[in-house]
Amino acid sequence: MKNFSRLQSSILAVAMIFCLARAALAEDVKLNGAASVVTDLVAPHRAQVEKATGYKLVIDKSNAGKGLIDLIDGKCDAAMASASLDATMKAAKSAGLTKAVPDLKLHVIKKTEVVFIVHPSNPVKSLTWEQIKDIHTGKISNWKELGGKDLPITVYTDAKASATRGLIKQVVMADSEYAAGAKAVSFVKEVNDRVATDAGGIGGLGLGFVDPAQVVIVATQKIERPLGFITVGAPSATMRKIMDAFKAASNN
Repeated sequence: MKNFSRLQSSILAVAMIFCLARAALAEDVKLNGAASVVTDLVAPHRAQVEKATGYKLVIDKSNAGKGLIDLIDGKCDAAMASASLDATMKAAKSAGLTKAVPDLKLHVIKKTEVVFIVHPSNPVKSLTWEQIKDIHTGKISNWKELGGKDLPITVYTDAKASATRGLIKQVVMADSEYAAGAKAVSFVKEVNDRVATDAGGIGGLGLGFVDPAQVVIVATQKIERPLGFITVGAPSATMRKIMDAFKAASNN
């Protein structure tokens, strides 16, 4: 009986050593950047991707501009991007990028939407892109100019280093500058939270950050954007495996 117990203990010890060895061999893959990619792509499928690939994902959620700077500085394996490569590059320059830019490749995993939201009490529920542009540049500054209440408009935007902000500027605003009074928040989810408490507020953000119990999505032309990863040159075999796993998971 004692010999059997010793055998059990030995088997258990070997199994524990084996598990620890496997864990030690697991390679970390660092992904830095856009919060929208974390919310809409990485977080929902992280466990599945880690299981399928055997790699551990280390996530640094900030914004696309900072993520691209981190990639160029060699701090991560890939930057998470929620807009075109051009818009992400502009976001990185807004965040202080000054280094020479290497050969960058954007790998799109899936697509989602950017929407505009207003306070539920706002009667203006539909806007054209031209009207949105005029609001964001300050040409239209009161909701009464759009058939709404006599109420000043407050524009909330994601951080200046955000690709979402850059995408709106590029696609909807035709590269016009934001009005000086536009309020940039620290984190994209704050756009929803600020508009939810401001009857005169409006803001653009990824659909995944919208809380329909707090705000109303404005009807307008669809704004589609990519969610994916940026690598320096062709992706490594590891990153290719990670990206293929995310594509498979997001298509299920």
